[in-house]
Amino acid sequence: MDTFLGQLEEGKKYLFEIPEIGFSEELPYVLIPIKGGHIKIASLNLIGMIGWNKKFGRTISGKIKVLFPDLNGIVFLSAVEKSLQLTQIVCQELDIPIMAIAYNRKKPHMEIDCGHKRPFIQVGGGSVTSGDKYLYLYERDVNLISTARKGIIIVDDVISTGGTVAALATILDEICERRSISKDALKIQGIFCVAREGSTKPLYKGLSRKIHWLGVLPEPEFIPESTVLS
Repeated sequence: MDTFLGQLEEGKKYLFEIPEIGFSEELPYVLIPIKGGHIKIASLNLIGMIGWNKKFGRTISGKIKVLFPDLNGIVFLSAVEKSLQLTQIVCQELDIPIMAIAYNRKKPHMEIDCGHKRPFIQVGGGSVTSGDKYLYLYERDVNLISTARKGIIIVDDVISTGGTVAALATILDEICERRSISKDALKIQGIFCVAREGSTKPLYKGLSRKIHWLGVLPEPEFIPESTVLS
């Protein structure tokens, strides 16, 4: 069944194109509330988009294979939730059996708020779509990342301000400090995403040059409250 997103969501749309894979779809513009108004973005929501995730994931995995023909000693890292399905496809295509996940809230299985506390790491972060938030790394993911010898590859859906990437980089620094691991072992080797929002911006620790994207979304636009209500 062919279902186009433009048929399922109302309102003004942005034509998102990735010529190298023949992808062209209309994405809805949405308003994200912030102090004094809203941020207008073209919403690339990958949750539930099985076909899109397969197409994007296979394309990204192909780029990773070219740049990193030997993935031994490299651990994959992503943050929930919109990029989770995408990252799973990427790892499946690369025969990576397990990946590390940073969560956007505490989960009961982490046992953070009970008598038996498993190791975890919490850092502050933020993004255009999610605002200020915390990222949590659970014991299993901390231990998995600690096994890396040749660095980390991050997979994300959209890179905008780089807040999520900065938070993930901070988590890696924290693991190095807690476990006395060389920072070279957990160095971010690449950041692969479906789209970049607007122009390339300076990111935490010069990570802008590590980003690889398939397509470009428009720059987020601030809409004053008075304009939204008029």
